[in-house]
Amino acid sequence: MVSSIKKSKKVLLIDAFSTLHVGNGALIDNTYKLCKKYIGDDVEILSIDAKTNEGRFPVVMEDVLTGYGGSSLNKLRYAISLFAFFLAETLNCYMFKGRLRLPWTKRFKNFQEAVKRAQICVSLSGETINDHYMPHMYLRLLTYHLAILRGRKFLVFPQSIGPVFRPFSKWLLRKVLGKADFIIARDNESFALAKDLWSGCKVEILFCPDVAVTQESVPERLPVRLQSKKVVGITVSDIPKKEMGFDGDYLNEFLNGVGDGLDSKEYQILLMPSNYSNIDVSRDYHVCLKAKSLLEEMNFDVSILDNDVYHPDIFQGMQKNLYAFISTRMHVGILATSAGVPTLMINTQHKIRSYMMLMGMEDFVVELDSMGDIPKRLRMLLDDNESIRARLIANNVVLRGKVESTMLKLARSLD
Repeated sequence: MVSSIKKSKKVLLIDAFSTLHVGNGALIDNTYKLCKKYIGDDVEILSIDAKTNEGRFPVVMEDVLTGYGGSSLNKLRYAISLFAFFLAETLNCYMFKGRLRLPWTKRFKNFQEAVKRAQICVSLSGETINDHYMPHMYLRLLTYHLAILRGRKFLVFPQSIGPVFRPFSKWLLRKVLGKADFIIARDNESFALAKDLWSGCKVEILFCPDVAVTQESVPERLPVRLQSKKVVGITVSDIPKKEMGFDGDYLNEFLNGVGDGLDSKEYQILLMPSNYSNIDVSRDYHVCLKAKSLLEEMNFDVSILDNDVYHPDIFQGMQKNLYAFISTRMHVGILATSAGVPTLMINTQHKIRSYMMLMGMEDFVVELDSMGDIPKRLRMLLDDNESIRARLIANNVVLRGKVESTMLKLARSLD
């Protein structure tokens, strides 16, 4: 079926993040794989941290937002330069049909040339369309608008849509992405919001599970000291408190629940940070180091992954040798459940419960204000370990089928 589809189109992944974050790595790897299989054989990538992806893909270039972040002054400087670029190139498109060559810096030239080479531009960021990420969302929308203005087909690959509560955001999203070709939501809540948000626009709204459900891997050795105890993997993180309306210190309560649910004589812990850093250690890694100390005080044998880059196939390969997994981050939870590893998720973002509902595992999601439920849920996970593994594998087959169905629809529409 796929071989009969013409795939000579050139594709640009327009807003990749960094593989230093395992979740972003899962988005990049699997979006690239699916685009190569269904849409176009020639795929280029714009990434905010190109160095972490170089060597893994043939063509990786710096994104226009490379270096955005840090102080408010630095963010403002980047925002002003990007807005000036947007205004000048918008006028260039309308007045000179984009033929005028302006003396832009390397990152803007990369964007211009990459869009010019491409026939199809793909947004794979995962959750740009969210008012909690303003002004970043607005800056991204400027780049999307330029790609669409230049006549490129534009796809928003499976993402979380919302929350969107600012009237200006709604207007701008309709103005820019209402002219895209496809917007694909990765959960039912996002799908419903997208249908409402872009009602009456030309863009087609589709549903597709997160691309990370298609991750492939082989088992990898676990870096633990003991062979006599079962290994439970844990990912803890610096959670987005504002988005969840949570203002407490969740870590101690979370770890107390884990300590009540696990027997330290039978289980050991492998802490698996999902976010790393080129320099020093990430905030997530700091949280995991703190968790290591607290768990050791509870008499657990605890190991932690080295502060290094872990591509999603390696990370999932290690998960395959876990007895169970507990996570506050969504994509490492997706990798684990997709590999058939019994997983307990803490709902630190609304998208986590939405994914687990798709997977038929909503009973194994704990809310931030209900962490007293952790011991009970964890014991269920351990007691029914084999049957849960079988359910997860079967449910992942269903989700992969939905991904394939949506990708085939895209391929035929873009042929």
